[in-house]
Amino acid sequence: MKILIVYSHPYDGSFNNAVKEKVVLTLKETGHSVELRDLYSINFNPVLSASELVSLKNGKIFDDVKEEQEFVSWADIMVFIYPIWWGGMPAIARGYLDRVFSYGYAYLDTDQGPVGLLNKKRIILINTVGATEELYRDNGMTKALEIVADIGVFQFCDAKVEKHIHLSGIPTSTLEDRKSMLADIESFFKKLK
Repeated sequence: MKILIVYSHPYDGSFNNAVKEKVVLTLKETGHSVELRDLYSINFNPVLSASELVSLKNGKIFDDVKEEQEFVSWADIMVFIYPIWWGGMPAIARGYLDRVFSYGYAYLDTDQGPVGLLNKKRIILINTVGATEELYRDNGMTKALEIVADIGVFQFCDAKVEKHIHLSGIPTSTLEDRKSMLADIESFFKKLK
């Protein structure tokens, strides 16, 4: 399989980084082709500008976006790894979606309504969360995150979220908790077909 990892965390000492490293290593060990787009490392510009909107209306895609769209088109599966900050994804991840999943590439408007163009591309999301699993589940945030990302972005673009993994309570987790989470991640990706 050809797997694109879109990673959004600025600090290489983070647990997100440990998750990303585990995913990359596991996928490579199991024979998958892997491309990593570390949005902070590549200095991805997340800002959709007025000039870019005008350019899109005229059928011109900025070169940095075209490059990212080529990675998306190449991939059988996309894995998004990012923390949940203030109830959502980091600005750089959101900006990636704003710019790369653009009109004419990821969706179109038709007389029958919007039509997704990602042709059932497989999606896996991994989020780290500061709050406990119970708190986010009980206050509705886990469901809200899934509605916004899984349905509002990916389903809208005709992609299929196969798994949305929430790694909760990270700031108060123990080393053993984190090792267990990484073992679960490794197990999941070893079985990926």
